[in-house]
Amino acid sequence: MINGKIDEKSQENGSIVIFKEHYRHLGLKHRFTKAVELAIKCAIMLVMPIPFVVGILFFWYYALYQRGIYFNQGLEGIIAAAWIPTFGILYSLLTAVVLSTVWSEYKTMRTAVKKYDVETFIDLRDEEMSPLVHVMMIVLSLAVLAAFMGIKYPDVWSGTLLISSTAYLFVLIFLVIIEIDDPCSGLWFIKNIHKEWLEINPKEWRKQRSEDARAAFHQKKNNNHNGASL
Repeated sequence: MINGKIDEKSQENGSIVIFKEHYRHLGLKHRFTKAVELAIKCAIMLVMPIPFVVGILFFWYYALYQRGIYFNQGLEGIIAAAWIPTFGILYSLLTAVVLSTVWSEYKTMRTAVKKYDVETFIDLRDEEMSPLVHVMMIVLSLAVLAAFMGIKYPDVWSGTLLISSTAYLFVLIFLVIIEIDDPCSGLWFIKNIHKEWLEINPKEWRKQRSEDARAAFHQKKNNNHNGASL
């Protein structure tokens, strides 16, 4: 059978199967609602960087472009060949590590919710990326943006296109990391988090767990000592 569908009879007969349909547990209405919700969230995320991009463009246009402030022609070659690629590669490497880390924690928390693993959830709930990492990302992105803003463009539109697109991507990546790093709130939150979990104070929970573990350790140590004495 080569009609793109799978049934038990075709599998038993050893027929050729090219395409397997995705098995869906949810109804059409629920899938449509989920798709609309996802589209709205994505649209909001795509719009969020725009105010920052507008601010950057205003700064470039009024502070640099209109005043004729830009790198000289000899330095532009160095910037295009060394400055932008160097800082761009460093930014890409750092972003890849950060995104991989926060996404791994996000997936772990989602799995913990499904398995009702409160210990794993509480351990990761208030884990956030270090502010130093955010500072490093901002510094690297600003270095690349500064290079683009210092180039002498033939007209305002070419400069606007390059600077706005670069700034938009930097801001969007930063906002995505912020959203994923806090999956209990914000726009991109984990659904179906148990209400009683959100009422737990993570610091108090870990403190109590540490005290219980310490007490159990000393109890075991004393028992071993008493056993050795006997």
